[in-house]
Parts: sequence; structure tokens; C-alpha cells
Amino acid sequence: MALKRVLGPRDAAWLVAGNMIGAGIFVMPGLVVSQLPGLVWPLAAWLLGGLLALCGAAVYGELGARLPNAGGEYLYLAKTFGPLLGFLSGWAGMLLTFSAAAAVMANVSVRHLWAAFPALDSAPPLLAKGLAPLFVLILVWGNAAGARVGGRATAWFTGVPLAGLIVLFGAGLLAGGTEVSWPEPVPLAEPWPKALGAAMIFVFFTYSGWNAAAYLAGEIRDPVRNLPWGLLWGTGFVALVYMLFNLVLLLTVPADQLAGSTTAGAQAARALLGPGAERSLAMIIAIAVLGSANVTLMAGARVYYAMARDGLAPASLGRVNEAGVPATALWVSGIWTALLATLGWVEALVSWATLAMLLLSSLAVASLFVLRHRQGPAAGFRCPGYPFTPLLYLTASLGVAYASATYAPQQSLYGLLLVLAGLPVYAVFRARRRFFP
Repeated sequence: MALKRVLGPRDAAWLVAGNMIGAGIFVMPGLVVSQLPGLVWPLAAWLLGGLLALCGAAVYGELGARLPNAGGEYLYLAKTFGPLLGFLSGWAGMLLTFSAAAAVMANVSVRHLWAAFPALDSAPPLLAKGLAPLFVLILVWGNAAGARVGGRATAWFTGVPLAGLIVLFGAGLLAGGTEVSWPEPVPLAEPWPKALGAAMIFVFFTYSGWNAAAYLAGEIRDPVRNLPWGLLWGTGFVALVYMLFNLVLLLTVPADQLAGSTTAGAQAARALLGPGAERSLAMIIAIAVLGSANVTLMAGARVYYAMARDGLAPASLGRVNEAGVPATALWVSGIWTALLATLGWVEALVSWATLAMLLLSSLAVASLFVLRHRQGPAAGFRCPGYPFTPLLYLTASLGVAYASATYAPQQSLYGLLLVLAGLPVYAVFRARRRFFP
């Protein structure tokens, strides 16, 4: 049974927005300000990040139109550079970029739920430890009911927190009880290329997820038209939200308190509405992060499904249920994610993933040059500004990868070693295909 194409362009846009808007935007702004103080530099970094994410979305729009099937980066790398790079991309997804990330998101959601309801502090420790994996399994159960169910759930998980954020911060600004001031210009402590490079590590991380809909291209109606639309509109919408949110933070939280803070959103909520407002924000974050976890689980399962169809993963992962979704891949990856969610050290896996994620996505963007050379311009959607658009993204992505490797060399090395650990596993599947075609 084949995947069912039941998702429209709005579903694709919500998948992108739902995957992008998670805990990152509430945590990273203070870290960006620690590298780039003042008002202009931080906003410039977030604007640059949005433009680069749009460049990546435009490239994936053409890649998805050329290869309108499930798998995203796995598919693009496998079809362009060969199955080895595709497999390593999927292997990294199972260990780092999908499963571990979704596990961390589930735990982050639980922590914010506890922050929203302090009475839960008296709950049995087993409840706190078991809730994150339970959330993961509930999300998998909903996704197994069909891509339309998963897509609608993502829209609610994203739309409700956004509405709550608008009400929360809008009410505080309209009340007029908060002093709004423009941050004073501050000279950079480092040369601007170095400071900007360090800040862009956090910005890139926060913008990650702009490619979410590409993984579900096999379930999008008329993907040649609807997939690029969803990628670009979803990414553009989130970039606008990020810019406005950062502007509010910069105007309401004193610069000395904002720099280096990982609770910038809570600080702004307290400044706007007084003590206790951060509880409402914590609930908003808990819901938004679950939405991001939901899309991450959906995307990862499609990668493993595509790998199984190519003989590079157990064949059972390529099965599709009556709802038209890869249910086995969803449940296997979901159970693995739930197990990871019980481990306290899983957050280290995500910190190790940054360099590997940047390099693999850069290779996927580079695949457009190869496909254009082999096949010529596409008959459907074409990446605007080609070849400058992919070149701009590649330059920035590799620059941030270099900054990430120098900023945290040990974590970067661990991530690369975990990716390379997939080589013997790949050899096993290739040998199995040779002897059991």
C-alpha cells in the first residue's frame, strides 16, 4: 500500500511552522545578545537567519518538486551522491536529529508543564519521569491514525500557543505599565565576523525545521506546486514571528539581564504583566514544544520508511497501514524515542548533532547543483535566484558549521563519530541486498 496524498499547502506550511517554533526561540535570544549586544546587531542576526532559512526553503522547494517522495535529505542525498550519504543522513536522524531531538522536546515540555503548575512539584517522581515518554507514544498513536490527523494536530499545537503569545505580550504592551526603552549601542567585544559567527550558531539552531514538509512530500497533494508553497510561506511566517518576538524582548528586558539569559521569554512576561506571568508563558511553551516534537516524529518516520523501501533499513519499516502512513516506522522510532526520553544524558546527543546536521543539510542543498547539471532546469518550481540562492545558503551554513566546530570542538567530534558509526551498519545492509536481493 502506498502513502496517501492527503496534505494540502496549508498543512505543509503548518508542518514547517510547527517544527520551527519550539523552545529555541524562548531560550536562544539571550545567548545571541551575549555575542551581539545592542539593538541593531541582534535583529540583524535574526533577519539574516530568516533570509537564509528562506534560501534553504527555496532550494528544498525545487528538490522536492524534482523528487516528490518521502525522505527529504535522505532522498536528495541518495539520488544525487549515492546511497552511502543518504544512509548516513538517515542514521544520524535515528540517533541524533530526529529521535533524540524529539525525546528532548518531550522532556522540555514536561519541565515547562511543571513550571506552569507548581502544585505538580508534590507529584510522585515516577509521574515526572514517565510523562515525557507517554507524550511521545500519544503523539505516535495520533500520527498512526493518518497524516491528516498529524497535520491538524500540528496546526493546533502551533496555532494555540501563537494566539496565547499574542494575547500575553499584547496585553502587557497595551497596558502601558512597562517601561519600553531602546538598548544603547554597545561596541562588540570581538571582531564582528567572529561575534556574528558565534551568534549565528544559536540563530541557525532556532531556525532549524524549515525543511520539515519536505520529509512528507509523499503525502502532499500536487507536491510540485504545494510543497514549495508550504516551505516558503511557513518559513517566512516564522521569521516574522521571530523578529517581532526579539524586538519585544530587546525593548522590555534590560540589556544586562538579557545578555546570556536562557529565560528571556519569562523575563519579558514578568516585565510586562508582573510576577506569575511566566507560568502562562510556560504553558504556551509546553504546548508549542509538543507540536515541534510531533512534526519531528512524523518526519523521522518518513525517512526510515524511504530507507526501508531502498533496502537500507529493515523491510518492516516500509509498511504502510490502511490510513496511508508508515505506521511501523512511526511506532519503532516512537518507542526508541520514548526510551531516549527516560535518559537524562540524551540532551548531550542533541548538542552533538549541530555540526553533523549543518554538514548534511549543506550537502543536500549542494545536490541541487548536481541535479541541475544532470537534468537541466526543472519543469515545475525553480529555485528563485539560482545559483546565488543555494550558494548564499551554503556559504552561511558552512561558515556556521566552522564556527560550531571551533566553538564546541569536543561535542562536534562526538557527533561526527556517531554519524561515522553508521558505516559498518551500512555495510551490513549492502551485503544483505547483495546476497538476498
